[in-house]
Amino acid sequence: MEPLVQKTFTTSRSFTYSYYISPSSPQTVDTLPPLLLLHGFPDGPILWRPLLPYLLTLPHCLIIPALLGYHPTSSPLDPTAYNSKGMADDLAELLTAESISTVIAIGHDWGSFLASRVYVWHPERVVGLALLNVAYIPPEPTKPMSLEEMHAIMEKVVGYPTWAYWDLFTGEDGAAVVGGNLERCWEAMHADRPQPEWMRQLLCTKGALREFLTTRGGGGDKIELREYAKEGGVYKEDFFKRMTNKEAGGIGPALCWYRAHTEHAYFEVEKTLDKEASVLKVPTLFVACPGDAVCRPEFIQGPVQKGLLPDLTVIEVKECGHWGLIYEKAEETAGVISGFLKERFQPN
Repeated sequence: MEPLVQKTFTTSRSFTYSYYISPSSPQTVDTLPPLLLLHGFPDGPILWRPLLPYLLTLPHCLIIPALLGYHPTSSPLDPTAYNSKGMADDLAELLTAESISTVIAIGHDWGSFLASRVYVWHPERVVGLALLNVAYIPPEPTKPMSLEEMHAIMEKVVGYPTWAYWDLFTGEDGAAVVGGNLERCWEAMHADRPQPEWMRQLLCTKGALREFLTTRGGGGDKIELREYAKEGGVYKEDFFKRMTNKEAGGIGPALCWYRAHTEHAYFEVEKTLDKEASVLKVPTLFVACPGDAVCRPEFIQGPVQKGLLPDLTVIEVKECGHWGLIYEKAEETAGVISGFLKERFQPN
């Protein structure tokens, strides 16, 4: 992660966050808001490594935390610790410790969810948003939604249960099954197979991911990996180093992000929000990926139709899958982000 500087900060909830921050450089403009880069599952800060050659040329400082549940940041096994207000408060405190008043929050996967929640809980701290792959998921303060209800809704909307793999991730034996089959998990995520068909077959079919992880299915014993994910590469090495760390709980803490939803940790704090809090009133970029069978581009239309995204820009990055948006299309994705920043935040 050079030339970034690694630091730690302990929040008022007694959680210690590890994070990277870019050193001051000649092109950095102190009056511009820093970029807060938030990774998703099951990645860490290294997710952003392919974008660094491009983002480090921008006049913005970069802040890249390892989020809660991702070693070496604290990794509690209690899903309630992952409630959206608590995690947003954690990041707000970290920014205060760095004397940073406002940021542009950029997220991928679960990081997109958290980026929007940092705005929802601390709108004074976020002046812009960029959501990669995952469309804005507004708070649902009226009632918690069960996983079965979500499956039924997705069946009606897109014809298949996009969250089918959550049955495993949130199940009683989820951490044991996934953590006990990390090699197969890596193959599932980064197989050199056509997208979005591969993700739909494996993640959006009930029981398919469990079967794949625990058997030698999937079209043969050997699953060819995409170039960035192959043995000896930094991304696979980082994944296994973190997820086999028994002191940090293995993959269990990262799965708590899913359990926090199904066990209503998000709902319990978000039920206090009024409708106005769900409106993202800052410039928002959604980088959509048609090759992502789970995080469908059209999911942005729901919050748009509800008037929750009054200043939205949508740009598609094609011919890639969920992680390929960053690992395989880094230059294009960085160009989309850079163009948005230049147009909306950088003086002429």
